[in-house]
Amino acid sequence: YAFLGIALVHHSASAFNPLDKSNVVNYWGQNTVSYTGGSEGDLIEHCKDNTATVFALAFVNQIQNGLPIMNLSKHCSQTYPGTSILHCPKIGQDIKSCQAQGKAIVVSIGGASGSYSLPDAASGRALAEQMWDMFLGGSSSTRPFGDAIVDGIDLDLESGQNSGYVAFIETLRSKFASSSSKGRRYYITAAPQCPYPDIATKDALEKSWFDMVWVQFYNNVCGVQNYGTQHFNFDTWNTWATTVSANKNVRILLGVPGGPGAAGTGVIDASRLTTIVNGVKAYSHFGGVMMWDAGVARSSGLSSTAIKILRQSLSSSPSSSSPSFRSSSTR
Repeated sequence: YAFLGIALVHHSASAFNPLDKSNVVNYWGQNTVSYTGGSEGDLIEHCKDNTATVFALAFVNQIQNGLPIMNLSKHCSQTYPGTSILHCPKIGQDIKSCQAQGKAIVVSIGGASGSYSLPDAASGRALAEQMWDMFLGGSSSTRPFGDAIVDGIDLDLESGQNSGYVAFIETLRSKFASSSSKGRRYYITAAPQCPYPDIATKDALEKSWFDMVWVQFYNNVCGVQNYGTQHFNFDTWNTWATTVSANKNVRILLGVPGGPGAAGTGVIDASRLTTIVNGVKAYSHFGGVMMWDAGVARSSGLSSTAIKILRQSLSSSPSSSSPSFRSSSTR
């Protein structure tokens, strides 16, 4: 997709499990399907479809005077008076309804365009405080989704100077730990591009704790269009998970375009997706499929296909059992 991703997630509904090998992640908010005459629809519509377990709201693509500024395309344009901060009460209600159905909802920072650099630790800590207050467990008079508490923060870093995201994650983790007694769990995920190491997310991937990493296997030579050749590198990311990742239980998800028009390269159909999932599901850290984005995946039917083949192919597989999980809220 065209934007940025590391996710920090809290979840209280029992249906979502970050260790499952059958999670399906959809990005929602940029209305990509409108380029081909379609409409993405409200978030709650996608939750009711039951074709995904996680939704990443795209995107916080600007940091202005230390404040995170969201762009949700045509879904929400209302702002708090005198600010550029979105005020989207309807989406807030949808978030709570989705969570009640067992979906995890994360806010994604970044994207292919925007200004979200965190060049040093001080800027990282400062943004973490704002994200906590505006989207997570803190308080602010300018919360974009009102009293809805999202399940996390997704970082899809694709440009900029991003060393400060290490301190960003550390700061949020300290807040997660203080919230664990209240029954809330928070997880961290990332959406690097498939070339390894991913330059934009390199520092954080080497130093920070992630629970899920959904890799963009498209728009690059290492993408799914080259599955079956030496260029496709899911094995490289599985090696990262076993040897570099701070969390040895991290899950790696196969990121694919949701259908025609969603990416320059890597667009595949249901049959090809089935073949590739059957080929990578045996990797020890495989965790499911991510799609850019929800509207396109719904129009093509690929998201529905993904969750069906994952549940069917993994339900009887011994490798689908989950190891014991150390909650990220304690680290």
